[in-house]
Amino acid sequence: MADLGTIMLPITGVVAPDVQLKDAIPQIREHAPLPLFVGTAAKIEGCLDATGLMTGGEQSLVAGTVSDVMGSVLLLDSGLTIEEATRRLLASSAKAVVVTERTGVFGGAVAPVGFVSTVQILARIGKNVMDKAPMKILSGKRDLGFNVPITPCQRNCPIHQEIATYIDYVSQGRYVDSWMVIHETNPFPSMLGRLCNHPCETDCKRGWDAGEEPVTIRSIKRFSTDYSYSQGLWIDYKIAPEKGKKVAIVGGGPSGLTAALDLRVQGYDVTIFEREGKVGGCLSTSIPPFRFDHKQLKWEIDMILATGITVNTNTPVGDGENDIHLDDLLRDYDAVYTSVGLMKGRILPVPGHDATQVTDAMSFLRTISYDRIPDHFPIDGRVVVVGGGAVATDACQSSIKMGAGEVWMCAIEPEDKLPAFGNELHEAKEIGLHIQCGILVKEILHDTEGNVTGVSFAPLDELQFDPMSGKLIFASVKEKEGAERWTVDADYVIFASGQMMDTPGGTAPLSPRGLVSADRGGHTSVPKLFAGGDCVQGPSFIVDAMGWGHRVARSIREFLGEKQENLDGRLYQTIVERTDDHRKSEVFERTEPAILEAAKRYDMSECELPWSDEEAVVQAIRCFQCDTVHYYDESVCVLCGACDDVCPEKAIDVVVFGEDRERSSGGTTKVCETEVGLPDGGGVGGEIFINYDRCTNCRICEDHCPVNCITFERVRYVDDRMRVVEKPHLAKTLPLMAV
Repeated sequence: MADLGTIMLPITGVVAPDVQLKDAIPQIREHAPLPLFVGTAAKIEGCLDATGLMTGGEQSLVAGTVSDVMGSVLLLDSGLTIEEATRRLLASSAKAVVVTERTGVFGGAVAPVGFVSTVQILARIGKNVMDKAPMKILSGKRDLGFNVPITPCQRNCPIHQEIATYIDYVSQGRYVDSWMVIHETNPFPSMLGRLCNHPCETDCKRGWDAGEEPVTIRSIKRFSTDYSYSQGLWIDYKIAPEKGKKVAIVGGGPSGLTAALDLRVQGYDVTIFEREGKVGGCLSTSIPPFRFDHKQLKWEIDMILATGITVNTNTPVGDGENDIHLDDLLRDYDAVYTSVGLMKGRILPVPGHDATQVTDAMSFLRTISYDRIPDHFPIDGRVVVVGGGAVATDACQSSIKMGAGEVWMCAIEPEDKLPAFGNELHEAKEIGLHIQCGILVKEILHDTEGNVTGVSFAPLDELQFDPMSGKLIFASVKEKEGAERWTVDADYVIFASGQMMDTPGGTAPLSPRGLVSADRGGHTSVPKLFAGGDCVQGPSFIVDAMGWGHRVARSIREFLGEKQENLDGRLYQTIVERTDDHRKSEVFERTEPAILEAAKRYDMSECELPWSDEEAVVQAIRCFQCDTVHYYDESVCVLCGACDDVCPEKAIDVVVFGEDRERSSGGTTKVCETEVGLPDGGGVGGEIFINYDRCTNCRICEDHCPVNCITFERVRYVDDRMRVVEKPHLAKTLPLMAV
């Protein structure tokens, strides 16, 4: 390992020991997180641990001089190895190392020439981990200069889950650890484990190769969560000191609850205003029970609300006579976040749309969520659903499960282009759904008393779709000239033809689309008002709404004056751990969770069956662990280039200074910089670069290294805001089925 002189920094901050502590605050702030030294340039007496002093804020600094609170320092020679210096530092109570060199004619005196803090030592250890223990925990700041790749799946996830980590933990049987990693950014893993559109799987490296399919990321998330739920576990959040600021959140859906949790954990007083009789938004009022276990949703909502969030249900915000007005919230609260979503359905204004037995899908599903059968629903009758998306599919299956005799889905798009997920359509067809595509609704037929008797559709010409996005080009929707209309008998019609926002009213700025106008951080043109989720973006997915919640919570914290780098008294840690060898994973194929057989799917029981331990572990083993980094022991590496030669993905470049060696990987992540031999004796120096977009962690380089200098490590950052406990007895909870 290199010596201290290679990583030391010059001593630029020195304060006299008799200086008043309050007068040293500007210098403390300037040098954080590095220490501020006490003494003179010729003699260092101690140091101020800047991070420790500033954790509680400036108000925590008491009267006194610098010498009253200074920590000790360790004087070490510049030629000492970093490894030995680390041992001595850990064995002492010193806060930093003052690097010295001998001076004078005979070297009888020493003088300080620089310093090394724990931040620099940790950064060096993180880059070159000498300890081969399964896990090493390093306390300190998060930004330690590690080479930490962002995996393709994490990059494509709207809430940036550490996917490779929690999957690896499942492969090791560490199911609760996996659940904890998921919960760092995802307060609804049981929901996303079943309902997420999984954009992460779209960019999974396992699926990049021909003949391979991506890792079943979503289902692995569900497995960890199911296990923790079955064990009666609970996440107890550590709440930061109260900030004395109040935030109102309009809408208790995925976005609003995510933002509420982020803000409450940071010490803000959060109040949610929800127009429904229960919180959860689309999760609790728009998605039918056969999609997921509503008891698990309640479990996750209870964990959020147990942090001290105030909830006002049956409390709409708008311009109605009995509504709370947005302007009043802006007056009474320090910030307001509106995340009302798109909870109103749209009925197309075709002739007969106002018939008694015509409804929209959002109202239909909302009624079912309250454990009621919608008015005029025809048991054993004929139901027609207009639309081909996920909401339409839910309305179709719900109609079948409630006893409709015949259900039709009628859509503009051809069946292979329907917006609904293919597996959901397949499940619906197995229990009796009829599908008619390539038609446009023209009229709702009814008798003289206004009762629906049928629906008339016009056949369409061949449609065109955007080659990039795959979305329908609406300009191509044209009726076939002279074609006879197609009519289907019906007793009940459900329009699943789009969703609308129930405007929060007041001064909320609206875009030309009728949505709230805000930027990606949720800032609007109205002071103190923030907006996000579907009410800004338009119809999207649950995970997108949660991403909005995280971003807007950060924007609100910045708006209220919080410094994002403040540690809030938490212990941030850097974990470096060895990862397992999954090179035999290609023998396993991707599998999906089994679905309840069709004959048992005629009620509201959950359709997707849970995995066994064996199934979950096997699927987790398929992960390439793209978050793993190469560790090259620079004191051993001889720059032979064997790793470069054998890499099947051409992801490694070994660059020897003075040699004309082609760099083919395109990698920019430097993982090794070393010298072999003495320069005067013919030695050479060089660097090694990795292209982590190509690397699949096959570890062939590790196998073929002649000097065994390559290992693989994972580096991740955590904090202590969460701990796992047994589920407590809650004195008060919100109802699962509001009435």
